Amino acid sequence: MSTFIYILSVILIFGKIVIPVYLLFRWFFIIKPLLVNLYSDEKFSFYNGINKSRLIILTVILTLSFFISKILSSEVSGTSDIYNSAFNLCIIVFTQCILFFMFELKTPKNIFTLVKHYFQNPKEIFKSKELVFQEDLMVQPIIKNGFNFKDTINLTVGDIVKQVHAREFEVIIGKYRYIFMDNSSIDNLYRLCNGIEIKEKSIVINIDNKKYSKQYVVEIIAALFNIKRNWNSELKDRTNTKIISFLNSYFLINEGVKSLHINDFTRLFEKTD
Repeated sequence: MSTFIYILSVILIFGKIVIPVYLLFRWFFIIKPLLVNLYSDEKFSFYNGINKSRLIILTVILTLSFFISKILSSEVSGTSDIYNSAFNLCIIVFTQCILFFMFELKTPKNIFTLVKHYFQNPKEIFKSKELVFQEDLMVQPIIKNGFNFKDTINLTVGDIVKQVHAREFEVIIGKYRYIFMDNSSIDNLYRLCNGIEIKEKSIVINIDNKKYSKQYVVEIIAALFNIKRNWNSELKDRTNTKIISFLNSYFLINEGVKSLHINDFTRLFEKTD
């Protein structure tokens, strides 16, 4: 019986303390950049990956976790029935695990992704990541040589720029983010795919054709832009060439040694058809 009580005590500590405190620390480090930005710039603005709705959801889940740990744990300590205590403990652990999973799904970068990235590249996980606050990400049409983006590449169906949500953007580049030389390159890609003007050759990429190849770059671009919808194999010299030229003006691959080509996208689209 003493062993059974010991096991129940460990479970109680896990459900009452470990998960709520873990969520509290995760929540704190999510809002810390917001508080630092509020103090330094004297304005409250959300960064890429976190917004008002997501912050409210995370706060509610955190509050529920502490509420459940307090209410149900008092039920456990308030009864001498060992089986009733065991049942309440199961409820605590089950609900806390659900809240833990829901919390992680809504974080800017959940713990599962962090662990995955750690095993892919342990050194990168300790490097500081600059946060981009969304206040400056106001979508404006790209102007190039006096023409807007759509006029520049002269498409008949429409331009290849589309609005990409920050969460979707993170998912798309998630496993490829280490090919980017710095955070500013990632930020500039986010701006470009949302129609915001950036400097030419400001998306710097380094590939080695072994672990990371140019095909990864093509897959990222194809996922972020409406290229396939506007791709026309019969008009390579008109439409497709202008799309490639436009993209090459912003992407710097291996210090300019490599560049994007029409065939890169043609092979990708033929493979996915």
